[in-house]
Order: sequence, then structure tokens, then C-alpha cells
Amino acid sequence: QEELQKFEELQASGAPILEGRQLDEALQSMPRQDRTISGDQLREEVARLEDELKTCEARKRKLRHHRNKLSLQQTSTSHRLSRLGAVQEAAKQEHSRQVEMCRQEDSKMNADLEALTQTVSQLTSLYSHGSEGCSTTAGQQGAAFLSQLPLDDHFTKEDAFMQQLTDYTKRQFFEGIADLAGHAEGSRYLFLDVRDPSSLLVTGETDAAIEKHCHELARLQNSYPLSQRQHIQAKVQESRMRAARQALDRRLQQMHSKPYPEDTAKLSKQLQETQAVLSAVQREAAALSEADVPRLIQANADLQATRVLQGDYGLKIARQDYFISKQEEVIAQLLKQRARNEFLLTALEVEGRSHRETRRLLMALRKDLDKAVVATQDRMAILQAPAYTTSRTARATIDSRDNFTLRLHNIIVGSPCEDHDRKQPLFRTYASLEDGARGLNHDLRTLQAGLVDSSSVKDDKLTQLETSVQDLGAAVYDRATPGAGPPTLGPKVVLDSMVKLDLTLRDLEASLMDTLKDINKKKKELQNDPNLVKERHLYVDFFTAPDRLQDTMDDLNERVQAAQIS
Repeated sequence: QEELQKFEELQASGAPILEGRQLDEALQSMPRQDRTISGDQLREEVARLEDELKTCEARKRKLRHHRNKLSLQQTSTSHRLSRLGAVQEAAKQEHSRQVEMCRQEDSKMNADLEALTQTVSQLTSLYSHGSEGCSTTAGQQGAAFLSQLPLDDHFTKEDAFMQQLTDYTKRQFFEGIADLAGHAEGSRYLFLDVRDPSSLLVTGETDAAIEKHCHELARLQNSYPLSQRQHIQAKVQESRMRAARQALDRRLQQMHSKPYPEDTAKLSKQLQETQAVLSAVQREAAALSEADVPRLIQANADLQATRVLQGDYGLKIARQDYFISKQEEVIAQLLKQRARNEFLLTALEVEGRSHRETRRLLMALRKDLDKAVVATQDRMAILQAPAYTTSRTARATIDSRDNFTLRLHNIIVGSPCEDHDRKQPLFRTYASLEDGARGLNHDLRTLQAGLVDSSSVKDDKLTQLETSVQDLGAAVYDRATPGAGPPTLGPKVVLDSMVKLDLTLRDLEASLMDTLKDINKKKKELQNDPNLVKERHLYVDFFTAPDRLQDTMDDLNERVQAAQIS
């Protein structure tokens, strides 16, 4: 130790130190002192030198081991640095790419915001321009929306039109025009029933004329059914002759195209079928002519001579046409006015719907912009944190506003609340954080080394166990004969002892069970009888606590005396 201290002092002084060949030459040039050394001193010197040699060799091994560890550490560090260069380059490229993307996004966002600002300004100018020009006419201001147009002139014109239409209606539809065009007029436009002679009294007609008309109508009513039946019969006869002619034409064509079959049975069968069809048709015709046709003719006759309408229909129709034409003219003007009003209301409703949609879009845009502003403010607050800012001068202490680094320091080094006995520093420093990180890394390496050692020790133990099991199996099964059943694991004396031991264990188990039963029984008795419990306590105090026993006896005597006195 003294030599090492002297060597360190020599290095600290800055004096030149001889090494290698220079040291050998200096040693050879040193004068040698001849002195006589005894054998004991020589042996002690040799022993001392041997011990020193062993110490130096051990130190040399430690230094070599330390050198190897340092070389491995330096190699791993170099490898990490080489990999870190590629990672750093990739990170720089990624950072450049992200910065470029942020710039592009920023420029795009600025362009979009400018376009949005211009659009909103134009839209605002439309509404503000319309609101400023509400007091003037639409032609002077050029309003952009229908709701911005002044409608006072329109309503004034509509009121004037309605007044004019009312005056025109009063002039055209004077009092009594409806009676002239309808049944209330004095010219008697009525339906006259010829079966009632009293209803045929019309101006200018006599009773003889009326009676003559009645006789003529009666004659016509009597002759109408007969003439109609004759007419129908003539029509039927004509249709029958036409059908017979068509049938003869078809038959002639068949005779020219192909001859009749020679089979008489087939011909007779066709004749019978034709006669059956003919008889059915004749029956239907007779039923129609006897029942349905007379009834229909009589009904038609009644309809033909039921009513006779007389009057000046030309004048009536002209008056009605005039009345209806004036009504249609007024109705057309009213429909036009209604169409104008409904068109205006519809246009205002559509425009109002568009205004509401525009307002909804503007409100949604405002909410999105508010959210974007809040998010930007949050990001700016995060970026303004001390952990993300770089200062010109390096700080030794951690900023109290740097919550991230403080939480990391509390996790690695420890929270101030965890250890109250240890004196806490006033400020937290980056050096303590680095020391804590180094200690954590050292603990991790120690744990990994311990895991490796434990796994190797476990493997060695398992290997030894497997070897022992194999040796035991070989020792047991090698002595067993093939036909003697299972191998004998020990001599007969040992087996007998084991059997006796097993029997003894069974007896002891039975004795223990009896003892437990007895103990449980006594426990139950003690629980049921308090006197036994007290007796047990006194018995225990008799051997362990005589003073407590004396106090108990004195207490009992006092109780007995108190009971006797009372």
C-alpha cells in the first residue's frame, strides 16, 4: 500500500516515470551493494517474494478479467453507437419528413382558413348589405335574397287588385242574375208529365189541342211495342238468313276442297250433334222472344213517353253561359292571385330553409373552430413545458414546472413521501436521476446474472438428480432376478423392521385418536360445568401462580362471610 501511494504521488507530481527498456537499463546501471544474507533471511525473503508473486498473479488475473469486461463493454458500446448512428440518421430523416409534412399541412390549413374567411366574409356581406338596404327599394340596393326585398308595393297592388275585382264582381253579378239563369225565372222551364192533363196547361194551348196530343201519344204508346217486335223479328230473320248464307258458303268451299266421307255412321253422328245444337239455340231464342224481349220493349216504351220538356232553351242556355263565363273569369283572377301569394310564400319558405341550413353550417363550423383552437392551445401548452424546451445554459436541477421529469425522478429515485427518515434534498437534480438510472441498470444486470446463475445451478441440480436416479435404478434393478417379481429394495431385517414400524405407527394413531376423543369429552364437560373450569384454573394456579391462588382463596372467603352475614 505504501508503494502504491508513493507511485500515485510520483504520478501526481508530474516527474518522468521510467518504463520498459529504460527501466531495465537504469536497474542494470545502479551500483550493487555487496551484503551478506543469512539462510533464514533468504528463506524469509523467498517466502515473501512468493507471496508477493501470488498476490501479483491474482491481481493480474483480476486486472485481465476487468480488462476483458471493459473490452466487451467497449465492443458492445461501439456496436450500440454504430447502430445508434443509423437510428439517428433515420430519426433525422423522419424528423425532416415530419417537419416538411407539418409545413405542408400548415400551408394547406392557412389556405383553407383564408378561403373560409373569404367565403364567410362574402356571405356576411350579403346579409349585411341586405340589412343596410332594407329602407330603400330593391332596384337601388340590388338585394341578394327575396326576404330582403320590400314587399309593401306588392301588398298595395294586391289590395288595389282585390278592390277592383270586388267592384267588377258587384257590377257583373247584380241581384236577380241567378234567378234568370236558374229555375226561379218566370218562363216556367219545367218537366211536364203527359199522363197528367192538368199539368199541360201552357199559355196559348186549348183543351182540344191537349186532348189531341194525349190521344196521339196513347196511339204511339200502343203501336210502339208491336212495331218494335216486328222490327226485332225482321232483324232476327235478316241475321238468320245471313248466317245461313255464310254456312252454305263454308259448306260449298268444303265440298270443293274435299269430298264427303263415305262412313254413314259418322255422318249420322254429325247430323245428330248439329240437330241438338240447333234445338238448343231455338229453345234459347223462343225464351228470349217470349219473356225478355217483350219486357224490355215495354220498359223502353214507358221511357220513351214518360216526360215531355218544353220551353225556350236557347235563352236559358245563353243566360247560363253568360253567368258561368263571368264566374270563370272571376275564379281565374282569384286563382291567379292565390297562385301569386302561394308562390311568394313557397319562395320565402325555401329561402328560409336555406338560411336555416346556412346557420346550422355556420354554427357547426364555429364549434369545430372552437375545438381546434382549444386543441391548439393544449398542444402549445404542452410544447411550452420545460421538458420540451432547450435552454442555452445547462441546468443542474430539475425545473419544478417539469412534471414529466419530476414524475420520472420519483419513479426511479423515489418519492419524498416514501422515506421520512432520510433527509430529502431541497432540489432534485439531473445527477441524482442519472445515478438512479445507473443503479436501476446495475440492479437489472445483477438480476439477469442471478437468473442466469440460478438457471445454470438448476440445470446442474437436475443433471445430478437424473444421474442419481439412473444410478439408483441400475443398483436396484440389476440385483433383481427375472422371475422373482418386483425387486427387493432392502434386506429382510429392514423389511421386518419397517413392518413393525408400520404396526407401531397404527397403534400410536389409534392411541392418539382415543386421546383426542378423551380431550374433546373433557372440553365438553368443562363447557357445561363452570365449577370444573374454576377447579382447573385453581389447579393450574397451585403449581404456577401461588399468589394468584392466595388472592382467589381470600376472595372466596370474603364471599362466604358476606353470604353468612346476609
